[in-house]
Amino acid sequence: MSLPRKSTLFPNVERDADERGSILSIVDETVQNVSIITCNPGALRSNHWHHKDFHFMYILEGEIDYFYRDLDDGEIKYLKVRAGDNIFTPDTEVHATYFPVKTVMVVSSKYPRDQETYEADTVREALITHENLEEMLATYAR
Repeated sequence: MSLPRKSTLFPNVERDADERGSILSIVDETVQNVSIITCNPGALRSNHWHHKDFHFMYILEGEIDYFYRDLDDGEIKYLKVRAGDNIFTPDTEVHATYFPVKTVMVVSSKYPRDQETYEADTVREALITHENLEEMLATYAR
C-alpha cells in the first residue's frame, strides 16, 4: 500500500479475534521509532513539518484537534481525532495539534526520535498558537 500525501485517519486492521482476545494492527510500515507520548490538557504540539519523516499517531485515550495545511491546495484543514483513531502525517506537510483533554498516544515514526535526527528533519512553523486557537477552532472545527 502506498502512503497518502495528506494527513489521513488511517484504517486499523483487525488481524485476528478469538476467545483469547484480538490483534489490531495499527502500523504496517517500516518504522525506526515507537514512542508513547502523554499530552496535558491545553497543550499545543507539532507546529512543524518534516523533510522526510512521517508518523502514525494512534490515540489510546483522549482526543486531538488536529490542523494541517493541505499540500494540494494550501488550505488549512481540520480533523477531530479520538481514542481508537490512527492518524497518518506525511512528510512536508505542516501539522499542529491541540489537546483539550489529557491524551495518551502511540507514535510510530519513519526515523529515530533522537534529538539530533529529529531536529535535522524538522522545520518549525506556528500554524496554531494559544493566541489564535479559539479562532482556528471556530473557523475549521465545524
